[in-house]
Amino acid sequence: MRIEQLRYLVEVAHSGSITLAAEKLHLSQPNISNSIAALENEIGLAIFTRTRSGTRPTAVGNNLIQMAEDILSRWDNFTETAKLNSSLLNERLVIGATFGACTSFLPKLLTHYSEKYPLVELEITESHPSEIEERLLSGDWDVGLIGTPEEMSFKNLVAEKFLTCKIMACVGGKSPLAYKESLSMEEIGKHSIISTSERMKEELQAYGTSREIFHSKHSEVSKRVISEGLGIGFYLDISLKNDPYVMTGHIVPIPLQVEHPVDFYWLHAKKKQSLACEAFIKELNVLIPQFMRMNA
Repeated sequence: MRIEQLRYLVEVAHSGSITLAAEKLHLSQPNISNSIAALENEIGLAIFTRTRSGTRPTAVGNNLIQMAEDILSRWDNFTETAKLNSSLLNERLVIGATFGACTSFLPKLLTHYSEKYPLVELEITESHPSEIEERLLSGDWDVGLIGTPEEMSFKNLVAEKFLTCKIMACVGGKSPLAYKESLSMEEIGKHSIISTSERMKEELQAYGTSREIFHSKHSEVSKRVISEGLGIGFYLDISLKNDPYVMTGHIVPIPLQVEHPVDFYWLHAKKKQSLACEAFIKELNVLIPQFMRMNA
């Protein structure tokens, strides 16, 4: 049994005709017919029935053809990955990402990418949108992942919005606020704030005199402070789904009364991208449905 024979089976099943399959595969009709007959003799089963109206799978043939499709899909993925890894030898990929990306879907994406392309050297920097744009345009960085509450257009970059998340207010499990179904910005403005963005600080200042009592770029450190009831922090809903602090009740996420959506974009320079960058965007697109389910 050869991979080519499985490809012939699938194409004949899709075409309903050996003649049409031969034309599509650029092979002679006898070549395909003889190859399928040899496979049927090898396994001792009829995969197709031949009639004047065409070639149709038998009942057992339908099952075998489905298995052949699965095998071919895996084989094609294997060969593509092997060829790409060979081409990616000693390549480097520099990624700039905002805080929201770093604390939500990016770790899973990096794990998936590194397992598939272990020869690519990765460098990830957490930064803000303006610096990410600047570094991409200068060629210092290869790809950016930006989360922003504003609708944005990136005129000099290739960009695509791929995910929308919501900001949640996070309080300690023993906080009086933990029993609230939602929080207004006025209520939040009366409390101390733990590690938030400049934009959120500006918005909160319009509602009260909240002050930031603790700031850290390390998300886990900030969560520890929140869990002790020292203030309110803000995280994306997608980053809290399997968070141990949330699962154990040490932190309680509360929706904001007025939703604050955050849109995520991937972006890169308009010039031709490296194979490593193209592979990264491809893996991101593969995982987007999973990220959307995490966010549901």
